[in-house]
Amino acid sequence: MTKTHSGAGKAALVIGHVAGMIDLVALPLWVDTLILGYKYSPAQAGALPTLFLIGAVIASVVLSRRFHAINGRGLVPLGFAIAAVSFFVVTKTDSYVVRAGLHLLSGIAAGTSVSIIHGTMGKTDQPHRVFAMAGIGLGLFAILFLGGMPQIITAVGPQAFFYGIGGTMAIAAVVTAALMPSKAVEVHALEGIDALPLSVKYAIVGVMGMALVQGMVFSFLVQVGNARGFGSSNVEIVLIVLGFISLSAPVLAAFLEKRLSAMTVARVGPVVQAAFATAIMTAPVYLGYAVPAVFFAAVMIFTHTFVFGFMARQDPTGRAVAATPAIVMSGAAIGPFLGGALVELSGYPAIGIAAIVIAVVCIVMFTNADRTARAGGTAAGAIAN
Repeated sequence: MTKTHSGAGKAALVIGHVAGMIDLVALPLWVDTLILGYKYSPAQAGALPTLFLIGAVIASVVLSRRFHAINGRGLVPLGFAIAAVSFFVVTKTDSYVVRAGLHLLSGIAAGTSVSIIHGTMGKTDQPHRVFAMAGIGLGLFAILFLGGMPQIITAVGPQAFFYGIGGTMAIAAVVTAALMPSKAVEVHALEGIDALPLSVKYAIVGVMGMALVQGMVFSFLVQVGNARGFGSSNVEIVLIVLGFISLSAPVLAAFLEKRLSAMTVARVGPVVQAAFATAIMTAPVYLGYAVPAVFFAAVMIFTHTFVFGFMARQDPTGRAVAATPAIVMSGAAIGPFLGGALVELSGYPAIGIAAIVIAVVCIVMFTNADRTARAGGTAAGAIAN
């Protein structure tokens, strides 16, 4: 039986993370494929991946609350297998309603799997480092997927996109079926645990705020560059460089794990993120836009890795980190809608202003998380979940 501390077990967790968080990589191409390949309107196209995200968030919220009380080893490959089949079936129907239902089902299935993946990461001997490794894996996958999938879609057709993400889910199902670590049900779980440390709850709100800013800015990163007249080729260069720099963020986070305080990083992260967001949305010249844009995603990745390790230490049950998909994907789901509303009301600079306001909230939350943890909040500061 594979153990959480083994190399094979950790490799399975990394592969599961890549498959379960594939929307973070595939979202721009996902919408583009639905619009250009399947001739859906922008609203129709955006609704389908949003349904996937909603399903994943629901699954993550429900399962994370009971993560400590279940083994879940068998659920991981089953969830990925259901998601794989759902995406393959998407290519066999012309019904929008059916495709919508399949997106929701695949989100619930994949969300279940990746929630257990993240919760199990929190039970390893090095949760910070394992999550950083998962970030590296996702970064490498992003470079390969975004670099090769457009050409495959051109040659094969739009169905190739769903074959690609379905195939990724299928590979994750096989790997986790063979190597997914088994977690014993904790004895105290049988008595029922209905409280999370207050420090963890503050940290969760902080990460959700950063994820929201990430979703807002990323949704309009290409559009604002084109609107400023920087040219589509120059904007594409930004996206390529962004991918490589984002890959370096988890490597750096792993290297600095023992050298930086998690909550110091957490307090600085929203400041840098808001500054970059404001620059991206207001820069009148290309370099003013490009430089913060290529580093933008790396800020969230770097900061979240430290906060993930903090939450894993504060909540040994693993429930908090099992909610990672819900925490991150909620921002991915809300960000585009909020960002679009702000742009329509006041233009692109409004996203930068919103990022500043949200950053203030995030800093307060992370400061409270640090203060509560130092004051013994892992026990006395716990409140009802």
